[in-house]
Amino acid sequence: MPPPTPYGPPGRPPQRRKSGGGWIALLLIIVFVVAGGLVRGAFSHGRLSSTASGPGPSMTYTPDSNGGVSETGTNPLLTDPNTTLIPAKCSYAPWSTQVDTARKFFETAASCLESAWKPVLAQKNLPFQSPTLNVSASTDGITTPCTGSTSNFAAFYCPANKTIYMPLSQLQTDLFKDNWIVYLSVFAHEYGHHVQAMAGILRKANSDRVDAGVRSEKGLELSRRIELQANCFDGMYLGSSANGGSLKTAQITLARRDAHGRGDQRGDMRDHGTTENGGAWFEIGVDKDRAAQCNTFTASASSVS
Repeated sequence: MPPPTPYGPPGRPPQRRKSGGGWIALLLIIVFVVAGGLVRGAFSHGRLSSTASGPGPSMTYTPDSNGGVSETGTNPLLTDPNTTLIPAKCSYAPWSTQVDTARKFFETAASCLESAWKPVLAQKNLPFQSPTLNVSASTDGITTPCTGSTSNFAAFYCPANKTIYMPLSQLQTDLFKDNWIVYLSVFAHEYGHHVQAMAGILRKANSDRVDAGVRSEKGLELSRRIELQANCFDGMYLGSSANGGSLKTAQITLARRDAHGRGDQRGDMRDHGTTENGGAWFEIGVDKDRAAQCNTFTASASSVS
């Protein structure tokens, strides 16, 4: 079998539908192709672009049962208007581009994100499993079920092994320096994809993408709905962390500005959403802190363009 080739949204494999045994075998070999190369540029216009929160890989993927309810807009995580993250004090470890220090920073962030999201999933009778973290100096020598042996990827979540990859060389630390709120926001976005996987949203959304054709207009719209929801979940967490006293107003302001710089750029496949919509969904997460408000799957087409 040839090595996996990329597809639109970052780190999300095709998933099994609720029924139809033949789909299991089919989805093990489905490959998606992104125009213009394995992963589009990780950064653009001096800001983290949408692909700073993920590459566009494909993979062979064995569906498992660790995914909640296979629904999107009607998923239990999204239907209760009162589902919110409880503000909590979180002690983030110091940030540094030194790998061991950065790893500790992301480990403390992961612990805080788990404390925020795990009770919400449990309340909805949805499963939870902690993601694995892979923090490295660069992408050199990293092989993943989602990217194969390619080293051309940015930070992303791979649901095939439930791992968040954070290669420091791809975080544009020369630009953002010690403003670690930007790196935390990227990480919270990837953790948002893990929440989607745990809830079962990814399984259903990707099954629908396969049915529609992943590069079709409908398939790309579904991709954008997935990505923009992760932006909203990112905002929810940062807002909650700020309300708990763990982040400063100036940091949230910087995160808001960065969020408005992420999205599909000229020449990109239309799989992440415009910078305007990317920022808008992040703002909804920060300001509303309600999972139901992040229901991109019932939102109008124009709001996920």
